[in-house]
Amino acid sequence: MLDQELVYLQELYKLGDFHVFKTNEFGRHVICADRLPLVEALNVVYGSTCDMMFKRGIRINEYRTWILRGWEKGERERPQYLSTIESPYNGQRLQSQAHAMFLEAFYGVSVRLANPDGNTEIGIQGYNTSSKTTVKDLEKEMKKHGKKG
Repeated sequence: MLDQELVYLQELYKLGDFHVFKTNEFGRHVICADRLPLVEALNVVYGSTCDMMFKRGIRINEYRTWILRGWEKGERERPQYLSTIESPYNGQRLQSQAHAMFLEAFYGVSVRLANPDGNTEIGIQGYNTSSKTTVKDLEKEMKKHGKKG
């Protein structure tokens, strides 16, 4: 079912290959190396069946929205690569060379770069999720801001 949705999105938006990762028994992350204007990227996300927190993410933290998770999250293992859904539109848009390099380095995923953007740098951001935040973390933050716990 997910594969059919991804092919539909590739057709609708003329997107390149999708790389599918397993985050838990039912959870999946899907990554496409195509570069899109923000409004178009949001249309793809909003038109998909991804979870509501991901859809609302850009309103919560603009940097957290486009996650390429390469590490564990709380008790969960890091995502596992499952498959690539190839697209006849691959390379019709500029593709993020930095994201392709990340996928190769962290997961051994070979990305078909037909139209690389030449950017080889990617930013890394760490942040606590609710599953990783502890009482100690909260007390530390409160102390830092002069508040008592």
